[in-house]
Amino acid sequence: MKNSFIFILLFSFYLFVFAQESNVDSYLNLATVFKEYMEYEKAIKMLEGIPEKKRNLEVKKFLGKLYYLKGDELTALEIFKKVRRKDWFVFLYLGLIYEDFKNYKEAIKNYLESLKLRKAAFVLFRLGKIYFLLKDYEKAIDYLSQGLSSDPSIRLFNYYLGKAYLKKGEFKNAYRYFFRTKNFYPKKEVEDNLIFIKSKIPKVYFVKIKKERERKRKSLKLPSYKREKGILVKVMIAKSKRFTLRCSDNFLIKDSQEKTFTGKVNEFYTFILEDKKVSLFDYKQEVFYGRFIPPLEIKTKNTPFYILNITYGKGNFWQEKEDFAYRGDLKIIVKEDKMLLINVLSLEEYLYGVLPSEISPSLDFEVLKAQAVISRTIAFRSLGRHKKEGFDFCADVHCQVYKGFLVEREETNLAVKETKGEVIFYKNIPIEAFYHSNCGGCLRSELFGKKEYLVNKLDEKNGFKNPQDFFPYEEEKWFFSYPFVFCNTFGADFRWQRVYDEDDFYFVFNFSIKDLKKIVPLIKGDCFHYEKIKVETKNKTFILNGDLKIRNFFDRLRSSAFKVEIKFSSQGVPKRVFFWGAGFGHGVGFCQKGAIKMAEQGYDYKEIISHYYPFTEIKNID
Repeated sequence: MKNSFIFILLFSFYLFVFAQESNVDSYLNLATVFKEYMEYEKAIKMLEGIPEKKRNLEVKKFLGKLYYLKGDELTALEIFKKVRRKDWFVFLYLGLIYEDFKNYKEAIKNYLESLKLRKAAFVLFRLGKIYFLLKDYEKAIDYLSQGLSSDPSIRLFNYYLGKAYLKKGEFKNAYRYFFRTKNFYPKKEVEDNLIFIKSKIPKVYFVKIKKERERKRKSLKLPSYKREKGILVKVMIAKSKRFTLRCSDNFLIKDSQEKTFTGKVNEFYTFILEDKKVSLFDYKQEVFYGRFIPPLEIKTKNTPFYILNITYGKGNFWQEKEDFAYRGDLKIIVKEDKMLLINVLSLEEYLYGVLPSEISPSLDFEVLKAQAVISRTIAFRSLGRHKKEGFDFCADVHCQVYKGFLVEREETNLAVKETKGEVIFYKNIPIEAFYHSNCGGCLRSELFGKKEYLVNKLDEKNGFKNPQDFFPYEEEKWFFSYPFVFCNTFGADFRWQRVYDEDDFYFVFNFSIKDLKKIVPLIKGDCFHYEKIKVETKNKTFILNGDLKIRNFFDRLRSSAFKVEIKFSSQGVPKRVFFWGAGFGHGVGFCQKGAIKMAEQGYDYKEIISHYYPFTEIKNID
């Protein structure tokens, strides 16, 4: 399925199949191809061609769904109501149909039945929105909160929770959720709501929060540590015009002209970029200590630096601004109009701050050791990745997430120590050891270029069945099923959904859903991940190339492996957009959730690594 002529090829293929034998699977496969290209009328005609006595449950459910998407809710309702053994899928579509009819009582009833059988976050989202519309804000908050807990990647939960709390007059909670919404959707409406809500909260509340934050910052004690020898790495941890830090020991600042300044124990210092020079002040900027010409080196002995207000995960659902501490030394360089704050430390110490940032320290120790070897391999191979910018790695997902000293845990540090120096090789060359949260049951091989040690296969023991051999309807079912693979968590990282109605769509995408014409797949790669998609609107056509561009365009989807559907009205006007997805991340290499299941089944870290990077070997670089 690697080229844009898939539709023509499959159409020709199934015409040949029909010439040989007209069976139900052939009808389902061709109907699926028409559906993928949003030719719902043709898909319906294909399924209507199946004799009534041969229409099994799958045919009926698929037909009901197609009528619903086409905008013929009455026919869809009739089909779904006649299904005797109703599963989560049938109850879901009954809920959607009744919601379209504004029969909210029946919609709620069916949504709740669907939730009993399968907890889908977007069903919780629809329930939250219905109760919000009915002005039952307590229940709206309940379902929206459940949904946010179930799938925090649906960033709209924050927006509607903010609105619901605002309607209830609970301004502190409303402020909290609108503040998060601003991270994702920096719109005037959100900003205006924040200003209004803040005016309703006594100023003493914010003063109290600020004082408590300052108290914690000043009282936090950072223990000394023993520096570890080895390869030094430079990690860019922040980019800003202003930094504030302290250290639990004296520290030395030296600029490019050998000008020095000694910082005192536990005093906060603020660095501000002014005319390409760095001005140094006390915390409140009441005392000026001098101006320095970058680059600056900031060194101490064995005590971490404590740095305020570091933003990580920008734009993603995990975006936060926190205070962090870092081992090693610091360096400040200037690029364009920003200071780059760089942490200089040993490779092994860097891994202490990577592992707990990328994987839970509470997991099986074999998983932690596997992650340690993989993260070390990435770092070792990627030294100098950002050399032109003045550092080796960034501290975000582009390289590896690195949060420094405060997130370190005994378990992850031990995993690094017990695998010290271990790196994965293929033919005596360190591999590109990609990893992700959940592959959705299928491992990709092609995204970052073909490698012999990256194999397209199902995430299971001896899982070398090639998912590309799936027929179209098998692929369709894949996104609605929970196959017995290692990474099946039954959670939103394994199978996820999104739904956007008219209001949501405009809020997120900044144009009316009524202007949307088609979302057309052009190129599909391994494991049903889209590589190229065309979005047709009345005014513009978007061509989306690549995993991240596709995911980010569609409101930061968990992965690029999904089915997308536009639901039309009876007049052919788009009313809703659905996404049915698999996995969390790019799906290449090490699947963290799959590794967890493997460890539970008794695999050690070397066997886990061998499963995700076959034909490789582990060598010690020390």
